[in-house]
Amino acid sequence: MTTPSVEPHAGPRRLTYAIVFLILAALTAIEIALSMLGVDPALRTPAFLVLSLAKATLVAVFYMHLRHDSRLYAFVFIVPVILFALFAGVTLIP
Repeated sequence: MTTPSVEPHAGPRRLTYAIVFLILAALTAIEIALSMLGVDPALRTPAFLVLSLAKATLVAVFYMHLRHDSRLYAFVFIVPVILFALFAGVTLIP
């Protein structure tokens, strides 16, 4: 009995993961700097929301492999993100 031939999935290389990791580290460093510099909360909160959204998107796309998965999974991820962004934008309006 022969085993079926399975072709390996051509996913991202280690360099891609390293670059994404460095971007995530840089975004985290920006968040830490914003919290330590005493930036006005009216500017800091939206900045934190944008940075957190960017980090969550990078993690989902690369580390959770949404980029190479079914578009349905990306849709399931993107819709709540858009709704969250709209909700955050509405609640931040004075």
